[in-house]
Amino acid sequence: MFVYYDFASSLSYVAHRVLARIGRELAEERIELRWKAIDLTGIGRFQRGRLLDPVRRRSLIEVATALDIELDPPARWPDSRLAGEVALTLDLAIDRGLDPAVEREWRRGVFTTFHEQGDRDDPDQLAGAVEQLFGEFERRGHFGKRGVASVDDLAAGRRLAAATGSAVAAGVEGAPTLMFDAFPLCGIHDEATMLGMIQRYARRRRRLEAEATVEVN
Repeated sequence: MFVYYDFASSLSYVAHRVLARIGRELAEERIELRWKAIDLTGIGRFQRGRLLDPVRRRSLIEVATALDIELDPPARWPDSRLAGEVALTLDLAIDRGLDPAVEREWRRGVFTTFHEQGDRDDPDQLAGAVEQLFGEFERRGHFGKRGVASVDDLAAGRRLAAATGSAVAAGVEGAPTLMFDAFPLCGIHDEATMLGMIQRYARRRRRLEAEATVEVN
């Protein structure tokens, strides 16, 4: 199951926290969430560096508080292109044998940087923190022997733009969005609601696959 998100999105951060709380239950159900980074500036009226509207800020905090998450949204929409490009690179590498824990570690590290730590209203400080995290992953060999592109190339967001276009074509209109086959569910709810919806979807899909196998045989 795909989860589309943007590191700059406070609601995506909230979804990251909520879904982490039900990770054990999802694993027991053999449900794998694949997190797919996108760039919301390619979908709606989001603009990098734009000041967050006070009404919108209050709304985000209220949603987070209702889900028992402390949130202090950045005052300006951060530039998430480098972080998203690296996340996409790691997600694709999972199919080539990369330990999924590496992608989870990157996602956790960037979300923490963007939404929990330091002076998040300073774009240069945010960019520097993400570049530092990138350097740590390089030194630990998480990108393989050939590595990945340079920070400048990644920050251009070309792969991210293509992924965003594909997501839009699939029906994604915002973030976070969980994709139930061809049905996109945008937004986040409490963990009991999310777990129930995901379980029902997964069980129904397995039942239909089993029935299809019986019919073929």
